Amino acid sequence: MNSTAKLGALMLAALVAVAIFILNIEKISIGRAGDRFRVRATFPSVAGLEPKTAVRIAGVRVGLAETIALEQGRATVTLALDPGVVLHEGARASLKSIGLLGELYVELDPGPPDAPALPRDALIVGAPPAGFDDVIRQASDIGVDIKGVTSSLRGAIGGPEGERRLDEILENIRDLTASIRDLVAANRGNVDATMANFRDFSETLRVELPKLAEQLNRVASDVEAVVAENRDDLKGSTANIRELSDKLKTTADNLNTITGKIARGEGSVGKLVNDEATVQQLNSTLASVESGVESLKNTIGRAERWKLDVNMRAESLPRVDDTRFTVGGDLYTNDRRFFRAGIADAPQGKRRETREDITTTLPDGTETTVSKFTVKTTDNWTWNVQAGYRLGNTRLRAGLFESSGGVGVDQSFLKNRLGLTFEAYEFDRDEKAPHLRLEARWFFHPNLYTYGGWDDPVWSERQSAFVGAGIRWSDEDLKYLLGTAAAAVP
Repeated sequence: MNSTAKLGALMLAALVAVAIFILNIEKISIGRAGDRFRVRATFPSVAGLEPKTAVRIAGVRVGLAETIALEQGRATVTLALDPGVVLHEGARASLKSIGLLGELYVELDPGPPDAPALPRDALIVGAPPAGFDDVIRQASDIGVDIKGVTSSLRGAIGGPEGERRLDEILENIRDLTASIRDLVAANRGNVDATMANFRDFSETLRVELPKLAEQLNRVASDVEAVVAENRDDLKGSTANIRELSDKLKTTADNLNTITGKIARGEGSVGKLVNDEATVQQLNSTLASVESGVESLKNTIGRAERWKLDVNMRAESLPRVDDTRFTVGGDLYTNDRRFFRAGIADAPQGKRRETREDITTTLPDGTETTVSKFTVKTTDNWTWNVQAGYRLGNTRLRAGLFESSGGVGVDQSFLKNRLGLTFEAYEFDRDEKAPHLRLEARWFFHPNLYTYGGWDDPVWSERQSAFVGAGIRWSDEDLKYLLGTAAAAVP
């Protein structure tokens, strides 16, 4: 490698490093990171907040403040949130700082989890941070209050009037303590009487408790006497239980007799159990039922493995000043075989040519035949009904293309993000070659794509470039959409 090539490689590596550094510093999103959820927050003031500032939920960084603009006298901040972050109705935004002098950032309260989710570009209300001026203003107000309190105290107890008031308070306290002392002295007799009552009550308990214990002993003796008097009834109950056990023994003997007959092959049940032919027929019947159940299980299992992709797209054909709209779906019955069905409007209608032979008899008896051709164009919807087979990244299709027989080939690249399609149909056109169509697609999102190509290049009057966009839903997407719609219905 010569010195010029080495210098060029060095410069290229330096440019790549600078680009990566700029992307990291400026937090520029590329690829799937650019698919961020954006909302707008309005604040009365965002002093100190800069673009690219962090957005956090519960202290965890979930995005950045993308832009800051002034709208109708209020600051509006566009918040770009990471994929997967969900905000609900009632969400709030506030400005906070890390530490006393740390950087300012946007703190989000995502709202109640059971509330409906906010759509993209929703507007939420934000609250400004408590600024240093607010702190000084509150401290100043507190100082004014303290100053007022001290002034009131100085006016109340300062000077001769204040000393007089303090002397009155001390005199009142002295009188209060004297009154309490006199009250205690006057009620000393009542307190002594109460203590004497407690002493008498404890003496009564000491005397009466033995008597209570003696009464409990007499009750226990009475219960024992009652049991002795009803001893015969208890014996009768025991005899009934013995009789019941004898009957149960007789029943068990009968069951043994019946099972013995069955074991010896006596009776219908015995023959059914012991006859080998009957057992084989019964086993054969059960095997048939089991086979039918297994077949039904396999059929249901195959149906559960089916996959459905619904597709809807629209395109513009500028050269013929028309549009084409298509809606349909692909049903995959296994990993390789699929079926396609849908409807489409033909941009220039369906052209049908009919021939009518008119025979005229001349006066001399000769006949002449003239063929009349009539061309009719209709704007009816056309049908797409095709069967396909997939081989790796290639799909082969055959069937009806816009209500006419044809074939098609689809080829995928870059993990199915880029696709190429070639279709040929309307082989019954007399004056022109079959209708050809070339198309290229690019999926910039798993469900959204754009496409373009050339339609009917062999017919100069109808050929046109086309460009369009489409949306595709898988069966999982349809389940999610149907579930969301069902939950939204009151």
